[in-house]
Amino acid sequence: MCVYAQGSIVVGLSYDCKQNQVYWTDLSARTINRASMVPGAEPEILINSNLVSPEGLAVDVNRRLMFWVDSNPDLIERSNLDGSDRRTLFDRDLVNPRAIIVVSSTGSLYWTDWNREAPKIESASVDGQNRRVVVSEGIGLPNALTYDYSSGHICWADAGTKRLECVFPDGSRRRVINPSLNYPFSMVYHRNHFYYTDWRRDGVITVSKDSGKLTDEYLPDQRSHLYGIAIATSHCLSGKPI
Repeated sequence: MCVYAQGSIVVGLSYDCKQNQVYWTDLSARTINRASMVPGAEPEILINSNLVSPEGLAVDVNRRLMFWVDSNPDLIERSNLDGSDRRTLFDRDLVNPRAIIVVSSTGSLYWTDWNREAPKIESASVDGQNRRVVVSEGIGLPNALTYDYSSGHICWADAGTKRLECVFPDGSRRRVINPSLNYPFSMVYHRNHFYYTDWRRDGVITVSKDSGKLTDEYLPDQRSHLYGIAIATSHCLSGKPI
């Protein structure tokens, strides 16, 4: 299946496993969109106002909500999956928010901020409460963020330090998976492997969680920067409560 619009820049990408729909942010059109993952499905524009630089996007499949970051006004917002009941969760202490994920099983949000003066990874509940910093040391440009459902780790790929790292949500037991990535932008975890879009190779690179080694790559025939990446599974992945 291919959903394509001329001139689109798809940055954030998320998949709703319950309704078999893909959601994305379009940086060029300044919209949030969705489409059913069936042949011939037409894209639907959900939000097309008051967006400046919509980047990371996350779908909460249990609560039927979506969350996104707008990196120019430096906001984190949420709405129902049809775009209704839109509200701002955070509009302070954000400089360059990029990636965002939601862990439905725990009702937790995580996002990256690659503020060059003080980069960090933060967390809060899906209602905007209990905001806190998870990681603030030893990071540079944390572009990519994902959740390892098998272990309960938060993992990120850093275009500054070039490292792929994981940590528990409370900030403990941090470890480096791979210390020498190229230029990661977005990342997902599935079946013991990380998949990230790489702006140096202009492709998707696979990293083994166990060995930390690069195990495969997909390089499209038409080479250009790849932005968001998502896993579309035949069933919903179950989260592991922490």
